[in-house]
Amino acid sequence: MECPTPARLSENQLREIRTLEEKLGVLLVAYDRIAGYKKLTPETLSKIQSLEKDTGSILVAYEA
Repeated sequence: MECPTPARLSENQLREIRTLEEKLGVLLVAYDRIAGYKKLTPETLSKIQSLEKDTGSILVAYEA
């Protein structure tokens, strides 16, 4: 399983992100790019959503 890791950003990039955070009133988190999301069938999505409900967590399906 591949989990996102924080992006390595230059000081200028960090400044730009902080400026946008302040402007929008949000907290932004920058991650390195990872594998794309898996396209799911309605049946598979339903199973994942059921498990999310059971575990109280958020699950994200990526291409293997």
